[in-house]
Amino acid sequence: MTAVPAEASGTPAVDAAAPRRAVLALARVETVRMLRHPMTVAATLLLAGSWVAAWFAIGTTRYPVLQQLDRDSAMGMMMLLGGAALIVGNLAVLRTHRDGTTGLSQVLILPDHGRTLAHLLAILPPAVVGAVLILARMAVLAVCAPAAGHPNPYELAIGPATVLLLGALGVLLGRLTRSAVVAPLALLVLLAGLVALEPLTNGGGKTLWLTPQGGAALEMPTPVSLMARPAAAHLGYLLGLAGLLATAAVLGAGARGVRVAVAAAVALVCAVAGGTAQLSPPDRAVAAARTAVMNHPSQHETCRDLGHVTYCALAGFSRWIPAWNTVVQAVVARVPATARSTQLTVRQRIVVLAFDRGTTPEQLLAAWRADDAAAGTPRAVGIGTQWGDSRAAADLAAQVAYRLVADEPGEPGEARDGATACGGAGVLVVWLAGQAGTQAGTGLRLLAEEARGERGGVSFYETQLFPTVYVPAPELTVATQALARPRADIAARVQQSWATLTAPGTTAAQAAQILGVPAPATSTACR
Repeated sequence: MTAVPAEASGTPAVDAAAPRRAVLALARVETVRMLRHPMTVAATLLLAGSWVAAWFAIGTTRYPVLQQLDRDSAMGMMMLLGGAALIVGNLAVLRTHRDGTTGLSQVLILPDHGRTLAHLLAILPPAVVGAVLILARMAVLAVCAPAAGHPNPYELAIGPATVLLLGALGVLLGRLTRSAVVAPLALLVLLAGLVALEPLTNGGGKTLWLTPQGGAALEMPTPVSLMARPAAAHLGYLLGLAGLLATAAVLGAGARGVRVAVAAAVALVCAVAGGTAQLSPPDRAVAAARTAVMNHPSQHETCRDLGHVTYCALAGFSRWIPAWNTVVQAVVARVPATARSTQLTVRQRIVVLAFDRGTTPEQLLAAWRADDAAAGTPRAVGIGTQWGDSRAAADLAAQVAYRLVADEPGEPGEARDGATACGGAGVLVVWLAGQAGTQAGTGLRLLAEEARGERGGVSFYETQLFPTVYVPAPELTVATQALARPRADIAARVQQSWATLTAPGTTAAQAAQILGVPAPATSTACR
């Protein structure tokens, strides 16, 4: 008997590649639907808008630390783009149920698991959009701002990975239940869980590494070499989880076979290996490096002289020196020429106590004093690793003012662990800080408004964690009144009476009389 070709018999030949092409075609359609969905568009605009708004509203973003912002960008992407992918992906899977076309879809050439795979592929473009956004943000900050450090590529990839993870969760939920409320509830539970878990870490951050945002941050920004965050392991962990959710979704849709089993096995290995690796503490070399830089910053800094001031910055932070110099020179300009002979040193410091719990604040401050003495820069002015806001400018200006006011030429300088600047010296410290530019003046005003408690004065910080100069309330009152007077008049009085104002026995009331402002109700005895 002669075989009849399928075409001749009227039955079309079955193309083995047809299901694959159908999956890709449906994925293209679902991609367009997902990208133009109002929730995806709104999430994209909100994410980009929040970054742009932060540039204008938050001063520190004008002097960004890129190795810190890469992690913050991932968090925002998870909540906005990831949340949109979860909900929109879930709605896409439930579309046939919501439209009442479930029976019609059963007669199509593409089975349920093929359509599920298409929905999963449609999650990739939103993740790519997130990657483009975060790369654009880092490029703008690196080019248009005096940025410190550089981002970690693995940290940058964590944001898009969370979009894939949450999108796969939305598709899986669509296969497990027909309720459209489950996806928003899952997102709400996830966000609530992140808030609830953070206090349970007690600063260690191990539990948080099992969540999408990946661990707790350090107390303050640090150089790239000291970060040692297991970002690569965390990225593998997230991709493994996303793979497990995706394979669970296609399995729930009826897919079987070797390829599905292999995909599930690979995803499981990535999740377990990445999750285990990221929980390991930093090795001893990293811990030793952190302790060395924290206790002996002068040995790990690059210094630069500008006039009579030496600025020492940690690796990656040298671009901030001109901004520091602007504040310092504004203070020095108001000081009589005879008081400017003291050589000033501004030294950057970091604190990473989360990884060195045996160090007390007193021991750290003593280590800093010893390090300054060994470097030949006793009583160096300390500055942290955050810059750009008004508070940081006021802190630096006040510390420089205290250094010029409290030190006499040739005097060996005392410990500065919370020194009190009282009397005329305290008045000068605040007045000089308030004259150091718009930012410093704004920071001082905010500090004065926040002054509460029994002491009622203001404290100025060497880093974000340790106060080093305290000015009592009477001196703060006199200085605030002087700042409200014409600048030229007060500046002339300061120049004429500098020796009297800086004398140890001068009280706040006497300083008020010299400056021509009302005397405070009480005065503080100088120590």
